[in-house]
Amino acid sequence: MRAIMIREFGDPRGLAVTDIPDPVPAPGQVMITVEAVGVAGVDVMIRSGALAAYGFREGHILGGEVAGTVAAVGEGVDAAWLGQRVWAFTGTGGGYAERAVAPISEVLPVPAGLSLVDAVTLGRPGSWPTSVSPTRTSPKGRPSWCAVPPAASGS
Repeated sequence: MRAIMIREFGDPRGLAVTDIPDPVPAPGQVMITVEAVGVAGVDVMIRSGALAAYGFREGHILGGEVAGTVAAVGEGVDAAWLGQRVWAFTGTGGGYAERAVAPISEVLPVPAGLSLVDAVTLGRPGSWPTSVSPTRTSPKGRPSWCAVPPAASGS
């Protein structure tokens, strides 16, 4: 599969598309076919090399949040997740790829009618349940969704 890795710390010109093996979900994880990926401030800091002292190295695949469709499940994960549209926090990387893995505890279903791009825009670890929630009915009596963006804190 294709992924974007840090070839050289610095500006975006240091990123490169590379071919790597598909990830395999470990127990308690899912593999997601990525359709949208978040670009957070921490990704910029990692890419620049500012966080190298914390173990980030050239060759790292950026991307801590993705949205897409569950394509495989690891041991202990309910197979009902297969084919579900989801938002997921992958941790400190792995999302700038065609497929990514995430712990099932960090995976949330994307409501019908919400695009995966919008899901990544609204999601961030710990915020989804409060930032996007169903309302009982719209003024016209139909079910609807209400988005309440969390504070604009960067990342």
